[in-house]
Amino acid sequence: MGIKGGMDERLPPRTLPYVLGGTMIGAGALLAFRSWRLRGKETSIHWPDKAGAVRVLVTLASLAIYIALIGLLGLPIVTLLFVSFLVWYLGRYRIITSAMIGLAAAAVVYFLFILFLELSFPVGPLAR
Repeated sequence: MGIKGGMDERLPPRTLPYVLGGTMIGAGALLAFRSWRLRGKETSIHWPDKAGAVRVLVTLASLAIYIALIGLLGLPIVTLLFVSFLVWYLGRYRIITSAMIGLAAAAVVYFLFILFLELSFPVGPLAR
C-alpha cells in the first residue's frame, strides 16, 4: 500500500499487487467455500511420486530463472521463454505448439501490462 509512483504514470505501481492480492483473496474464499461444502466426506490427497516431485522442482527452478532474467531480457521475452518451456515440459505438447502459446502469452503481457496499463515492467530489447 505504500508503493509510491510518479505523477506521469497512468496507473500507480501498486495496481498489480492490489489485483493479485484481490485475486488470491477471491481464490482463497472459493477454496474455503468448496471445502465447507465437502465437509464430512473423506477425501484423499495423492502426493506426487518421484516423477511428480521432479516436475515440481523443475517448475520451481524455471520460475527462479524467470525472475532472475526479467531485468536482463525484459518481461515479454522472458514470459515467452517461460511459458513455452512449461507448456512443452508439463503439457508434453510439440515445440511449435508450445512456442505459439508462449508467444500469445508474451503478446498479452506486452499489450496489456506495458502498453495498455502502462505499468513499469522491464521491456528489455523491445524498448529500442
